[in-house]
Amino acid sequence: MGRDPARSVLRLNAPTRQPMRPPPTLPPPADDEALAEQARGWIAWLASGDVDGAGMAAFEAWLARPGHRRAFEHERVLWRSLGPRPAPVARTAGPRRRRLRAVLAAAAVLAALAVAPGAWLRLQADHRSEHLVQEVRLPDGSRAVLDADSAIAVRFDAHARRIELLRGRAWFEVRPDAQRRFRVVAGDGVVEDIATAFAVARAEATVETQVGQGWVRVASPAGGGWTYLQAGQRAVYDGQGGVVRLADVAADSVGAWREGELLLEQASVAEAVRRLARYRAGPTFVRGDLSHLPAVSAALRIDRPEQALDALAATAGLRVTRLPLGVAVVRAAAP
Repeated sequence: MGRDPARSVLRLNAPTRQPMRPPPTLPPPADDEALAEQARGWIAWLASGDVDGAGMAAFEAWLARPGHRRAFEHERVLWRSLGPRPAPVARTAGPRRRRLRAVLAAAAVLAALAVAPGAWLRLQADHRSEHLVQEVRLPDGSRAVLDADSAIAVRFDAHARRIELLRGRAWFEVRPDAQRRFRVVAGDGVVEDIATAFAVARAEATVETQVGQGWVRVASPAGGGWTYLQAGQRAVYDGQGGVVRLADVAADSVGAWREGELLLEQASVAEAVRRLARYRAGPTFVRGDLSHLPAVSAALRIDRPEQALDALAATAGLRVTRLPLGVAVVRAAAP
């Protein structure tokens, strides 16, 4: 299943899969374990990505019943921690049957999640954006802005403030708290705020940090030595060779996508199309090889992605064919 959900650039011959159906409408459960089993069924369906209007209406009706929302959130937290709920020690025939039912339900959910693209991401993320930039107010008053097709998990408590960047890119404006340092975990490294606004981007195994103001420190692996960055500075790590400094950038260009602008600096055409595609509501397909086209530098308006795609096509020598349901097919223009 090697493709991202709808925002990524895909080949036309990408494999397909059978959609997963929502759980059937069931009578009110007789006990807590039956309710938890129903909740796990809904989690598997939501994680599959095959969400439709009719199924969502059924889910909302189920969720509105007394006790159902609490059960759903409880099971979601358990699955987000990457494991099914431990079953209690069996003492009588009744508990043994309930334990077996729980194990079978857990196995069914795991099987569904194993074949569902993005399943774990959907369960782990507290905030997830689609094709639009999304602003999030964090529990401590700090602010996060998620780029399109991005996801974070929030792990705040009385002793620590921890954000997990699960996918994509996010910008953070941190509220000072002398007792709780603000940390962003991505890949095998960590970015720690000192007093700043900064952006962290994750692309497969590579994580890049850019500082808009103030200071941060970066370590990879998380327990390694610190690399300090100030406004306009940036660094990258990939889990192989520690933290590597990159060329400085203008501090006011950090997180330009928050203001609706995508900045490309000598990017390959395929990379430019891929980055722009995340802001389109429909899928973007590439047909043919674009590697022979010269690199591009441009400033594109991501709040108007269709016009931006046309501008990129005119600049880079591309032809765009638009099909129903928001599909765009991009190929090199004929010589």
